[in-house]
Amino acid sequence: MPSAPTPNTPGATNPAESVENATGSERLQKLIARAGIMSRRKAEELIAEGRVSVNGHIIRELGAKADILNDHIVVDGTPLRAPSAPVILVLHKPRGYMTTRHDPEGRATVMDLLPKKYQQFHPVGRLDYDTAGVLLLTNDGELTNLLTHPSHGVTKTYWARVKGKIKRETLQKLARGIMLEDGPTAPCQARLKAETENNSLIEVVLREGRNRQVRRMFDAIGHPVRALRRVGFANLDLVGLPPGAFRELLPGEARQLRRLALEKPSKSKPEKPPRSNAKSAAKSSAKSTTPRAAKHKIAKTIEHLWED
Repeated sequence: MPSAPTPNTPGATNPAESVENATGSERLQKLIARAGIMSRRKAEELIAEGRVSVNGHIIRELGAKADILNDHIVVDGTPLRAPSAPVILVLHKPRGYMTTRHDPEGRATVMDLLPKKYQQFHPVGRLDYDTAGVLLLTNDGELTNLLTHPSHGVTKTYWARVKGKIKRETLQKLARGIMLEDGPTAPCQARLKAETENNSLIEVVLREGRNRQVRRMFDAIGHPVRALRRVGFANLDLVGLPPGAFRELLPGEARQLRRLALEKPSKSKPEKPPRSNAKSAAKSSAKSTTPRAAKHKIAKTIEHLWED
């Protein structure tokens, strides 16, 4: 028979005290995250909004605990089930898809690219509607919290086709950090990959994850983005994945990703970009920092970005 939720235990003079005395239970936000339906931070928001109940009682305290095997936990109207084994997917998100589980405007979402058995997974972070590239999805809310929390700073690598030719000193300014409307950006890596008379292809490696950050950074220096692709996320890339395709991570890849997620970023100076001439651009293209990227893959990505 389900036990009463800890904060509402009859006779308790202090609900918080009852929570701390609970045995065989975990904090609600951690349980919800482990179940894989959302990150811990998102679960905390739902609890504070009164959208989580335990054995019929609405819970609003972030310290509340419950036992997923013995208590009836409901999150936003859906009963919470014991978590299955964690699985991580890497998807090559095409342009024209929303990075969300449900879109109120009825637009296509990344969930439309996945079979039924993965429909309870959630995206790790976001790629905007017009951005393609590496997107992770998982049923592991704790890992999502690690990968998206700013204190961990997992690297994300982007290739951006931008308007015009970018001067070396402009790239150095971008790498040092620039002021946006929501504050200064952290130092990053920015380097030239290729250029034509009218466009430049720039590789940017970020440890931040603000909304539309890459696009806003290039707008701020007067070189708007014409096409954008995320080609790397931590130890993962797009090798072998055409647009719309996905795969499950191998055990070794998943372990390495978790190790990277737990690392704290070291404070290092931004990397200087190579000189913007044809010789250095060709040399840079042959030495991509994107994990495991071979020369023909680099050429293909450049080709796609010119066409986008």
